[in-house]
Amino acid sequence: MKLDIRTILFMAAFMGPLMAFVLLSLRRNYPVSVRGLGWWAGGTLVIFIGIVLVALRDILPLLATVWGGNSLLIGGTLMWLLGTEKFLGLPTSLRTTGALVLVASALLAYFVQVQPFYEARVTVIDTTLVMLIVLHSHRLAQHNRFDFSGRFLVLSLMATACAWVVQGAGALSGYTEGNAMVSNNFNAVISAVLTCCTLLTLIGFVLLASERVRDEFERLATKDSLTGALMRRAWDTAAQLEMDRCRRHGRDLSLIAMDLDHFKQINDTYGHLAGDKALIDFVVRVNTHLRRQDQLGRLGGEEFVLLLPETSQNDAVVVAERIRAATANSPAHPRYTVSMGVATLQPSDMSLQHLMSRADAAMYRAKDQGRNQVVTQ
Repeated sequence: MKLDIRTILFMAAFMGPLMAFVLLSLRRNYPVSVRGLGWWAGGTLVIFIGIVLVALRDILPLLATVWGGNSLLIGGTLMWLLGTEKFLGLPTSLRTTGALVLVASALLAYFVQVQPFYEARVTVIDTTLVMLIVLHSHRLAQHNRFDFSGRFLVLSLMATACAWVVQGAGALSGYTEGNAMVSNNFNAVISAVLTCCTLLTLIGFVLLASERVRDEFERLATKDSLTGALMRRAWDTAAQLEMDRCRRHGRDLSLIAMDLDHFKQINDTYGHLAGDKALIDFVVRVNTHLRRQDQLGRLGGEEFVLLLPETSQNDAVVVAERIRAATANSPAHPRYTVSMGVATLQPSDMSLQHLMSRADAAMYRAKDQGRNQVVTQ
């Protein structure tokens, strides 16, 4: 029994408005920082209008079905790529990819209307689609920071590219019988595979957007909205885990308590906006001296704490002095300095709070001794 190709394509087309609606709903309800959803939704609608036109071959003129339908397929695939670039915060490739799509559309029109040539049309369509899909996968693989959703989408895209390659090779070898609408086993299998791959790609978009939102909420729950440093509860959790690990393996661990000098005076003299800028500048300068495993937290106001796993007291003092010098030499206005206290984990430190209290005591001695200096405990 041969499956009707048009039935498969129409079933695929009916998914288009539904999935586009899902993506548009996500765009409306997700934070504005999650970009690209509109491009994904628009590309989905364009692709499925193209599928409907392709399915109407032998009913509508070839220019509308073969040229119009396939041009929309290519254009929608380009919109998916542009949406992903927006989502990842990358510069769009519209200039180069748009030129590719225009050239492909012009060649397709030529091989439909001026010089009808089935094999040439298939080559143009499949080559252009595969190039766009492979570029899409490359963008994701290079810049995507997500785990399951990113891999899922890349695999879906690559499966789609492989299906188009097989379709093109089959068409050039005569398996399509010169018409993708002919109801034979090859056309039916390829149409079904492409439909499944397209649906999986759309699911990948939804998963990717959902994972971004989850990460945004986690960031809001753990990071200080002004400076990006860890908030107190998140820092306590991370610091306790590191402290337990260092104790278990007999490793060094140091903690630096930091407090911006005369911060109230900055707020009173220059205003709270200037104070906020000083806090942001300070965190930026601290981060330039940190490793991946180091944990910077904001305890409140102008008070910060820095955890340095596997770091001796001498090495911690070196880090603290670098931060102090970078702060004192900052070109930010108004100028500000920082007092710092360093404490290294000892057997007598029965809790994280005890270690923090020793670092705080050293930091207050730095203030008592004239500020803008590092004192050890």
